[in-house]
Amino acid sequence: MASEELDSVNKGILYLLQEDARKNTTTAIGEQVGVSSSTVANRITKLEEDGIITGYHPTIDYEQTGMGHHLLIMATIPIGDQEGIVDDLVSVPGVVSVSELLTNNANLSIELVGQNKQEIEKSIGEMSELGIDIERIDLLKRIRASPYNHFGKEFTNEDDTG
Repeated sequence: MASEELDSVNKGILYLLQEDARKNTTTAIGEQVGVSSSTVANRITKLEEDGIITGYHPTIDYEQTGMGHHLLIMATIPIGDQEGIVDDLVSVPGVVSVSELLTNNANLSIELVGQNKQEIEKSIGEMSELGIDIERIDLLKRIRASPYNHFGKEFTNEDDTG
């Protein structure tokens, strides 16, 4: 399914799942987008099968879990070597996520957590062994996310004329 095929119902479903996938039921979503809960369930299944919805992930406060160090690392790997290195990188202890960027330098963004300085240093050492050149390390204070607003509220059944 190409993005131009997304109708307002699918966009509404995506918006509401991004807003809170855990607490939004198919019934509640259906009421907001104007279709039955079974239609919502079928649409979600189709969005998953088409690779538009690729997973459901909790947002974790790592400090509350005892991970006192939460870092964002900007790193560089040579273009062309990314596939294998990124696969190996996600298995490094403490690596939470890896984002590949379309740049020549600092073409990786790595989210890393650890309980202490020693764990962080060990993970960074493993990254270096993989051939990753670390450009910058920042301590993360907080991450905020919101639904992609272009899926927006166009799906509501409210009449804006009155």
